[in-house]
Amino acid sequence: MHRREFVIKATLGAGALSSVGCGGGGKGGAVVLTPSTPTIEPTPAPETAAPPPSGNVNTVQQFLSWDAGSGPSRDYWSQKLQLRWANPGTGDWLDAHQQPQGPIAFAATTVALGPVALVVTDLVRRWLSTGQNRGFYLRSTQDWPFTFAGRTHATAQQRPTLTIETDQGVTVLECICNAGWTPTSYLGRDSRSAFNVAADVQFAALQFDLSTWVGNLRRATLTLTCLTLKYAGVLQVFELNPPQFRIGRGELPEEPGIASNYVFDRGLGAHPSVLFAGDFSDLSRARWQTGGVAPGSQATKDPHTGTTYLRSQIPQGQLLGCDLERTVVDGANTGIPQRTETELYARYYVFLEDDWGSEVDANKMPGWDGRFGWWHSGGFWQNTTGNGGVRPTGLKVRNASANRWEFEGASMRGHGGTRSNDGNPYDNLFWLGSYMYHLDQDGDFGEPMRWASTVIDRGRWHCIEQHIRMNSITGPYDAIGNGEAAKDGQYTVWMNGALAFKRANLRWRRHPEMGVQGFWLNWYHGGTAASPRNMHFRMDSVVIARAYIGPRNEVG
Repeated sequence: MHRREFVIKATLGAGALSSVGCGGGGKGGAVVLTPSTPTIEPTPAPETAAPPPSGNVNTVQQFLSWDAGSGPSRDYWSQKLQLRWANPGTGDWLDAHQQPQGPIAFAATTVALGPVALVVTDLVRRWLSTGQNRGFYLRSTQDWPFTFAGRTHATAQQRPTLTIETDQGVTVLECICNAGWTPTSYLGRDSRSAFNVAADVQFAALQFDLSTWVGNLRRATLTLTCLTLKYAGVLQVFELNPPQFRIGRGELPEEPGIASNYVFDRGLGAHPSVLFAGDFSDLSRARWQTGGVAPGSQATKDPHTGTTYLRSQIPQGQLLGCDLERTVVDGANTGIPQRTETELYARYYVFLEDDWGSEVDANKMPGWDGRFGWWHSGGFWQNTTGNGGVRPTGLKVRNASANRWEFEGASMRGHGGTRSNDGNPYDNLFWLGSYMYHLDQDGDFGEPMRWASTVIDRGRWHCIEQHIRMNSITGPYDAIGNGEAAKDGQYTVWMNGALAFKRANLRWRRHPEMGVQGFWLNWYHGGTAASPRNMHFRMDSVVIARAYIGPRNEVG
């Protein structure tokens, strides 16, 4: 029989994350259909860009939840990736008219003990026509919960199934995820063996791999087994509406910068906008203000790029993996900065190795440093605020006992996510963000800021660029020159040349002599929890400039 392959492409709004045979969790195969089914021709994905260059294509399954605890919860569709629901508590669904949070179910039936069957042909046919297998979303009209057998229930015959009837025969698909959550808990729950559904208080998301059957779809039936219930009620089936994300820039176009004219950054340091451009061939204090890389770190020449990258680690039982900083503003003996830099760009490359990822705590990553403090005679700034739970004030103050000026600034480091160790299909992916101290933070510690829908994977180089524009200052001014901080500071991030984050209401400083101190290549585990294992990472190609830098030119 002649067959054609149906390639599923998961649309990601402003960009796309390519997924071949995603099937809500498929294992890489494509759905195969006969050519006599014109209604199942895939629809072109809207707002998608041309495929990225070779080496930057992402082929992971999209729209996968998980039911062992790191999947959905009150606030998140995926706790693992820190991807939030648009509607916290209930989660997000589409009804039969594609109305978000709409009332018209694709299927509904009264629940009794034992098998429960729902005809979901229209919804499965929709997934085939759009190429987006989002999954089933289950709601109930009954306040008392229905308990259903899950995919690992001891009695195999009671587990959820999706029966697909075609002109080629019948295929019974096993459930690959039956995730349950409740609006009353910020924690996820292990619902693999059984899950509950109750009106407004317990919900479930079910997913099946659609890549293993052939033929023209005639009927699709979702079958569950109700184990316990108190009263009869109606179970409703909607379409799950998970949030979107991309790896790196996904299929968004790359925004070129000044680095595009310099193959592998060679000669970039001579550009008039560049303050620093270099690799890790020199780890001395002449290049990096603060010292320190973890034991076992290595500087390795890459024959392909011609650059020397740093391979380091956060060692097991330790907190610190790297503490290098490239200072762009020195100080004078009086403690006054030699100049003020209020707007800068910094870019570096990062590679996470296979052992990267802690289930104990998140980690700090490189970012800007605006802490200052006081200028040490050894040639570095000794901070007094802005990290370690010490709030910044943004003030210039006089330390009379030490006879010096001090600046109470802030740090703006990167922030990286954890792994789950519960089998989550996205355990090779990590959310990214900023861990930022600023004048309006809640509490003494910095504010975590997730970089929208961007994640990175292990085993591949990624380009991260961070732009900062310090806030302006208005009067009245005190005798020292401290004024009022305007809420107009900006922070912008690009991943592999695509915009990933922007915030424009930040405040860091109240004195015009304060600005950016330098770029801080800090890798730190936690928090206060030590790393549970050796976690290796690599860095390369650091650039600091007064203009957007962009990714390296790697083609010449």
